[in-house]
Order: sequence, then C-alpha cells, then structure tokens
Amino acid sequence: MINLLNIAIKAAIESSREVLKIYEQGFTVSLKEDESPVTTGDLKANEIITSYILPTDIPILSEESEKDTLEKRKNWKRYWCIDPIDGTKEYVNKTDEYCISIGLLTNETSLLGVLAAPSMNIFYFAAEGIGSFKWKGVYEDLYSLLDSENIVEEIMKNSIQLPVKPALNPYIFLTSRSHFSNLDQEYFQKLEREHEEVQMIQMGSAIKIGWVVEGKANEYARLSPVNFWDIAGGHAIAKYAGLKIIDIASQKEVTYNDIETLKISGYIIKNI
Repeated sequence: MINLLNIAIKAAIESSREVLKIYEQGFTVSLKEDESPVTTGDLKANEIITSYILPTDIPILSEESEKDTLEKRKNWKRYWCIDPIDGTKEYVNKTDEYCISIGLLTNETSLLGVLAAPSMNIFYFAAEGIGSFKWKGVYEDLYSLLDSENIVEEIMKNSIQLPVKPALNPYIFLTSRSHFSNLDQEYFQKLEREHEEVQMIQMGSAIKIGWVVEGKANEYARLSPVNFWDIAGGHAIAKYAGLKIIDIASQKEVTYNDIETLKISGYIIKNI
C-alpha cells in the first residue's frame, strides 16, 4: 500500500502545482453534457494524475475521462477514483475552495486517499495500515519532495497525525457553498435545537471532510447525491483517522456498491 500511496502523493503534488499556476495565470471554461463546468485546469490535472497512476495497471475512474462500461467495472477488484479538481465552480469563482482528490476504491471502502488544496495551503493523505495525516509545512515545500524515492517517509517527518479532537464553541457545522438547499437549511435548524449555539460555514469541495477530521469543525453534512469521485479521497482521510462517513440512506458507513450510477445518496461525518 505504501508504494501506491507514494504514487498518489506525487501525482497530487505535481498536478496541484500546475493547477495553481493555471488558477493564477488564467484558464478557459467550457460546459460538459451535464452542464457542469470543466476548465483547462481540470484537464491538465487529469493528464498529470493519469500519467502517474496508469503504470500501476489498476483501472482508473476519473470525472474527466471516458468511463469504462458497466460490464468492465463489474470485474474491478479495486480502482483509482479521481476528481482532478473537486470544486470546479469554486475554482472558476476564485474562492480558493477547490482540491485535487485521489482515492483507491473497492466496492466496500476507500483504501487510500489524498486531498490537495494548494490555494488553501492544505494537504491531507491517508492509507490503510498507515493512518491519516496532514502536512504542517508551507505548501510550496512539498514540490521539493517530488524527487524523493519514498515520499511518504519524507512527508510524514513534517506532518501531524489525524484526527484532532475539536475544542469548539459554538458547534461548527459545514455545508456546501454551491449545492445548499432547503434540506440543508432544515438540517441546520435541527442542529440549532440540539446544541446551545451553532455556526454554519458554507465551503466548496471535499476539503470540508478534512476540516472535520482535523478538528476545525464538528460536522459536515452533504444531503444530496454525490459521485464516487467526490468522496473517494476524503473517505480515506476520515476512515484511517478513526472517523466514519455515514451514508444518509443506509445509515451505515459509505460503500461503493452502486457501480451502475457511481453515486451515493449523501453523507454525514462528525467529530465531537
């Protein structure tokens, strides 16, 4: 697993460097068939990440690549699941709340994950048997590690192990910036009845999962369906820190069994 985590970390660092450069220098935006935006940053990140993980001979499921048929996916034992830029709307709107997300999935769980948010100076990584961590240095210092043979060993020298238990007052609740709905508002009102004081923060991307894991927030709820690639990386960050991401339909830990739609119904993660 450590060799695959090495690859995922290097892919995330190099792609995030290019994504940040494009973010700062300018990019073009087009619309996909589902009317969601895609930028030159998304496509460049997808190209870089794919170049790193393709030699592993593990199948790849990416938001920005053509999907293999259902018949092929049924035979996958494990596969890379990547979102080259999670939070493309935030990337376009220049809120800084976007990240590169890389996960390694089975039908039952996420085996490893990396979330890289260069504009927020955030880098999380995790894997089965290794644990969950956050880089505590300056983001740009990660670039100098790309030539390291064992980047996991090097990066862990300047990282903190997760989770961090929150000591927050008021209770901090995270929700989506771009997908906020009446359901989210009703859930927030429920929390207000359960806690003495609650503060709601709207943010973009799976970085919200990392915020909960590192104790910057108590809870994040996504109450509408999401694609596997929206959660694959973040799930590992939570799981190997000892936290559970609960599917709102099954009320059990998130799985990836619906290989036809590649979606889960929504989820909640807490750190209290």
